[in-house]
Amino acid sequence: MTEPSDPPPVEHRVRITSPRTGARPHVRRTAREEIDQSTAVGEVYIRSLMRAQLRSALGILLVLMATVGALPAAFAFIDGLAEFRVVGVPVAWLVLGVGVYPGLLLLGWLYVRRAERTERAFVRLIQPGSTTRGQAGSGQRETQADR
Repeated sequence: MTEPSDPPPVEHRVRITSPRTGARPHVRRTAREEIDQSTAVGEVYIRSLMRAQLRSALGILLVLMATVGALPAAFAFIDGLAEFRVVGVPVAWLVLGVGVYPGLLLLGWLYVRRAERTERAFVRLIQPGSTTRGQAGSGQRETQADR
């Protein structure tokens, strides 16, 4: 017969915890709260809006420079264009005095339209349930200072 051996040692349970037990719990914030509290994420939202607006403005400025800015070069390099007259008035005066303004109005209208579209997209981003269809262009926009 064999002698009974010693019973196996009893193992103790070990509880493993995260080394970051003192860390604050993650708080979910809406994009609007991020902006209002000036967090890094909120600053990214604002920078992206400003970048989109700047991109629109630079695009319109580029078109303006390419059209109106090219007029002096056209009058200087195209033979006879500077001396060409319509009803006794030089065509340069007609183009610069009359023809440029409809183009400027069109560019201004396009810029405002693009800026409002960018703002609506930004509002939809920070307020997912909102609809801003009726507010655009009505002049009754709520600004950060109005809230």
